[in-house]
Amino acid sequence: MKQMTNSIDAYVIPKSGVNLSQLSAKRSWMDNVANAHAYNCFPISLTNTLGWGISFDEDISFIWDGVDTDKEDGHIKIISGNKYVNENRRSATLSFDTFVKFVTDENTTLLTMPVPNLFIDGIHLYTTLISTSFFRYPLPIAAKLTKPNTLITIPAKTPIAAILPISLQNINQYELNVNDYVSSKEEELKSQKYGEASQLKNRLGEWTHFYRNATDENGVSTGKHELKVIRLKTNDKRNYK
Repeated sequence: MKQMTNSIDAYVIPKSGVNLSQLSAKRSWMDNVANAHAYNCFPISLTNTLGWGISFDEDISFIWDGVDTDKEDGHIKIISGNKYVNENRRSATLSFDTFVKFVTDENTTLLTMPVPNLFIDGIHLYTTLISTSFFRYPLPIAAKLTKPNTLITIPAKTPIAAILPISLQNINQYELNVNDYVSSKEEELKSQKYGEASQLKNRLGEWTHFYRNATDENGVSTGKHELKVIRLKTNDKRNYK
């Protein structure tokens, strides 16, 4: 059965140098792990692609003097990328001018969050939920500054935030049942054999792929993933970028 496709609309101010695309699975720190071994971790690699990223055509560089106060602004010096940031913030925060507004139906909320497993030294993005069915302004994004008196640079084309449409109503339908964990000797033995097989593979410099393939150590199926690939469509209809 073909699934129904939902859509959201993004309106970008022309020639603002704003880019929207699905997040890549690539991360520089994962490239730098020996033999790019980190990409074998399926939970991380899949999560890396969760959402559309917002990036800009210019480097953004700034220095924060370390003053964390809610009484005065002017403690951030912008070196480059002035059009994309607002330094006149208090409490050691920096806001970004995204130049893009999103429109969804009233049953969809836009989750804005840090880009999964992408680490920008010196800042930490705030996570927000915006009701974009009626909020008709450019998406607000802000970050907490964590490293004073240091030049912080966000290279051009680096996604500063991930956006994901979600249904809060659907989330509200879930309830958490907390139970006692009691295992049988058979289950404990299975777990032991699984762990021993995993450790053996690791010592040989191999990756088990047990979880990726949803199998036990003998290759026997233990279940299935809801999805093994996240594919988010982007239809760029702009006349002027």
